[in-house]
Amino acid sequence: MQPAPATPPFEPPPLPAAVADSNRRILWIVALYRAVCGAVLLGIALLADLQALAVAAPNAFVTASGLYFLFALGAFWWLQQQARLPVTLPVLSLTLLSADILMLAMIVVAGGTSVAPLPILLFPQLAASGWLLRTQTAFFHAALATVVLLGLDLARAWEGRIGYTQLLQTALVCMGYFAMVGVAVALGRYTKASEDLAAQRGIDVANLEQVNRLIIQDMQDGVLVVDLNGVVRGHNAQVTRLLGGFGRMRGGMRLSEFSSVLHDYWRRWQEDFTEALPPFKVEATQRLLRVRLVRIGSGLNGGTLIYLEDLGRAQSEAQQMKLAAMGRLTASIAHEVRNPLSAINQAAQLLEEDGAVAPEGQRLLTMIRNNARRIDRIVGEVLQLNRRDRQQPERVPLADFVHGLVEEIAHAENMPARAVALSLPRDLVVSFDRGHLNQILWNLVRNAWQHCQKKEGSVRIAARAGYMGDAVIFELADDGPGIPVELRGQIFEPFFTTRPGGTGLGLYIARELADANGATLELIPRSPGAHFRITLKRAAESADTAP
Repeated sequence: MQPAPATPPFEPPPLPAAVADSNRRILWIVALYRAVCGAVLLGIALLADLQALAVAAPNAFVTASGLYFLFALGAFWWLQQQARLPVTLPVLSLTLLSADILMLAMIVVAGGTSVAPLPILLFPQLAASGWLLRTQTAFFHAALATVVLLGLDLARAWEGRIGYTQLLQTALVCMGYFAMVGVAVALGRYTKASEDLAAQRGIDVANLEQVNRLIIQDMQDGVLVVDLNGVVRGHNAQVTRLLGGFGRMRGGMRLSEFSSVLHDYWRRWQEDFTEALPPFKVEATQRLLRVRLVRIGSGLNGGTLIYLEDLGRAQSEAQQMKLAAMGRLTASIAHEVRNPLSAINQAAQLLEEDGAVAPEGQRLLTMIRNNARRIDRIVGEVLQLNRRDRQQPERVPLADFVHGLVEEIAHAENMPARAVALSLPRDLVVSFDRGHLNQILWNLVRNAWQHCQKKEGSVRIAARAGYMGDAVIFELADDGPGIPVELRGQIFEPFFTTRPGGTGLGLYIARELADANGATLELIPRSPGAHFRITLKRAAESADTAP
């Protein structure tokens, strides 16, 4: 048996996009602020009377303002174009701030005493550095701005170009740099802790949602989520198994499209929550289901959970245990039964060859041999119960497999050519135990041939991909009289047969082997004739066959 694939561990989801893009948003805001400042300074340099404003070097002021505006526009455009920052955040922040300090120093030198308040323009850049870096490195940025601007004013005061009042003003602004960075670092750390907590909560919620989804998918009961408008927002795989809607059920459909009976139950329950809802039988699957409805949410966001419980499951499980015990018992005594049968067959054959039996006794010898073969066949079929848990799934090309198998069956059952009409796409590959699939299809084709009209195309076999693409729908039908409605719920029961000489185990074993391989075998209520459907798992594409 091939080892089952390991279940992949939970992987934490990525951080929310808002957390990942927060740094870029802050850089974008600072770049926009820088561009606005550059535009204002350039506008003053070009439109205002610089001599009236007592600008020390008007031409140099215009040049410095123009350079700052071009730098601001270039930085803004560059940040807009970069899908991902090519350098680390500390390097980028230090580079942009250094350029800001250099450009501002040039404007201050060219403007003289008239532009003494300009160092306050650096407050947003330093606040952004503290918020983004959240470490002591941000204080280095404040120190760099202080050294450059305060050193520049000290040199100009030493030369007598500015007074000590402006020097004191610059010193107070530089002290504000450190205070601003300290506040921004504290707020940034608090925000980072909040973002980390929110991200962890998001991971926990995502993992919990994944666990709930896996639990719901593995539940034996069917689960549907229905909103206030009667639209199915979600369901597990068991719903399609219980209702028999393989390949066509999907989220977003109305509940009435899933099941008219369920829609009627849901509507009645909406009118009276206390009303007892009786079980109902599904015609397609012949399953008796009990319905339980639970209100979820409130107001416009409310909805209903609908649970479908298969009442026949407990009885089926008890029957499985009984038949499994019977299978083990039969396996242990099979040789004790078959050895006497062999002796009986051999004795009957010797008597027939000896000719000592009177002609009227030949009929008795034939009865002995026929019944001995029948007992041997019953023992052999009961032994198949032990094969249920020994599946070895493999990739089976469905078209090639079915064509070869039909040729074998036709030869063994003396079926004429073209008695079976096949419609099988070549690209369908299923994951199934080859021996189990052989036995299932052999039983279905043989039963169909025994009950059909024995004409060309009396047995029809077709396959197609399921609605979601992860399943294969295999259907087999005949043109016989079909199965009476009153007997459809019993055909998969063990030892139930309508054919003289039959064991009643063929269809039962076929369904058991299908369930063991994760497939489903069901009778579809269509006419004429009997119509069976097998829903198989579609094999994943291997590395050498995937496009």
